[in-house]
Amino acid sequence: MSDRSTQPGTPTGGFCGRTRREFLWETGAGFTGVALAALLDRDGFFGGRALGGSTPPGRSLDRPLAPLPAPFPTKAKRCIFLFMYGGPSQMDLFDYKPELQKRHGQTVNVEVRRGLVQPQTLMGSKRKFARHGESGQWCSDAFPCIAKQMDKLAVIKSLEMDSFAHASALIQMNSGRILQGHPCLGSWLNYGLGSLNESLPGFVVMLDPRGGPIAGAANWMSGYMPAAYQGTVLRSTGRPILNLSPASGIDRDWQRAQVDTINALNAEHLATRPGYSELQARISAYELAFQLQSTAPEALDLSLETHATQKLYGLHDPKPPHKLSLGSGPFGRAYRRR
Repeated sequence: MSDRSTQPGTPTGGFCGRTRREFLWETGAGFTGVALAALLDRDGFFGGRALGGSTPPGRSLDRPLAPLPAPFPTKAKRCIFLFMYGGPSQMDLFDYKPELQKRHGQTVNVEVRRGLVQPQTLMGSKRKFARHGESGQWCSDAFPCIAKQMDKLAVIKSLEMDSFAHASALIQMNSGRILQGHPCLGSWLNYGLGSLNESLPGFVVMLDPRGGPIAGAANWMSGYMPAAYQGTVLRSTGRPILNLSPASGIDRDWQRAQVDTINALNAEHLATRPGYSELQARISAYELAFQLQSTAPEALDLSLETHATQKLYGLHDPKPPHKLSLGSGPFGRAYRRR
C-alpha cells in the first residue's frame, strides 16, 4: 500500500497533508501517552500534585465546619444576605437619576445585542425621591420606613455585571465570576469562620417558594473549595431538609453503626487520595446528616416558638389581595429557620 492516499480528489499529501504512516503514528502515540501517564500516576511516579480545596489553618479535614476565631474583633455572629432576584429596579429605590427623569420619553439608539442597534425609549422612574438623614442619601417613596434609616445603610451604586445574560450575571453577583466553578459569598464565610454549631449547617439557603434564581445551585456552590462549604437549602413548605428521617425499622444505634462503617470505608479510600475534597466532604456530610436528624427538627420546629415570636415573623398575617403576592407566611417560615 502506498504511503500516500491515491483516492480521486484527495490532495497530494493525504489526510491533512500527512501520510497514513504519519497519521497512525501520531494518533497511536497520543493514546499511548495518555495510557502511559495514567499508569505512571497510579505508581506514584508524579509524586505530589496540586489539588484545589483545602481547609483553613487550625481546622482538620474531618471537622470542616469547626468554628474559627474571627481575624478581627467583631460583634456580628452571622451574615444574612438577601438577594432580591426579580426585585424592583434600583432606579425606583435608591439610585436617583435626574438626567434620566428629564429625558423621559425620548428615543435613543441602544445596542441590544452585539452589532444589533435599535431605537429604544428612555423610561424615567415614576417614584418621588428625596434626601434623608444626615448623610443625605436618596430614597424613593417606595420605602417610607427604610427612608428613616438611611444613615444606617451603605448604598453602593458602582456595581455592574460583565454579562447581560441573566444566569451568568446572577452567578457573578453571588460568586464574583460569570462562569460556574467559583465559591459564592456564603461558602467563603463558611470556609473562613465555620459554624457556631457543628451539628447544624453553617451556610443555609432559603429560596422564594415560587422558585430560585436562574442557574440554580450554581449560585450557592462552593466551587473549587471543599464541597462541605456549599449551601444547604431549607424549604419553606413540607420538610425543611429532605431525607432526614431514617427508613422504618432502623433504630439510631443501627444507623450509627452503618454511618461509621461507610465513613471507615471512605476514609480507607481517601488515604490513597490525599486532598480529595469531594470524598472528605462526603464523609463529613454523612456525619452531619446523622447529627441533623436530632438537631434539625428541634431547631426548625416553629411550633416551639411563642405566639408573640410567630407574630413577629408574620406567620399569622392574612394574604394580601394582589394575585402575585404570597404574603408574609411563606417567607416568615423560611427566614425564621436560620
